[in-house]
Amino acid sequence: MAQVKHITAKECYPIRNEVLWQHKALNECGIDIDTQEGAFHLGVYLNDQLVCIGSFFIQTNPQFTEANQYRLRAMATLPIAQKKGTAKSLLEFAVQKLKAENQDLLWCDARIIATGFYSKLGFSTKGSSYEIPIIGTHYLMYKPL
Repeated sequence: MAQVKHITAKECYPIRNEVLWQHKALNECGIDIDTQEGAFHLGVYLNDQLVCIGSFFIQTNPQFTEANQYRLRAMATLPIAQKKGTAKSLLEFAVQKLKAENQDLLWCDARIIATGFYSKLGFSTKGSSYEIPIIGTHYLMYKPL
């Protein structure tokens, strides 16, 4: 049974490194705003093993008019836990938390391979694809809360 918990930013580093940022050293897997006010990090555990992570930040994207926006960054699932509902559980937990805090919008830069996943969870795409150096093609995706 998957269990979603609040975790620290540093607990995200190993999965960020393995799944998203293999080109970085483990100690370089922090995000400059990991500890800003309002930031939170979630992890999904299967059998007491952390297998999925996501980080959420108060960050306004000028392409949206909503006043209260959060940004999802560095969401990743270990290969052993993919397609088992862990990422869906994490996002559903986050959406409920953000709704309870009267947030209006959740947005992210989604890798092209993840756009189908986000679409199934009610996210929409805005604009054309764009490249993030070293990492690849992305789309801006968002979900009204």
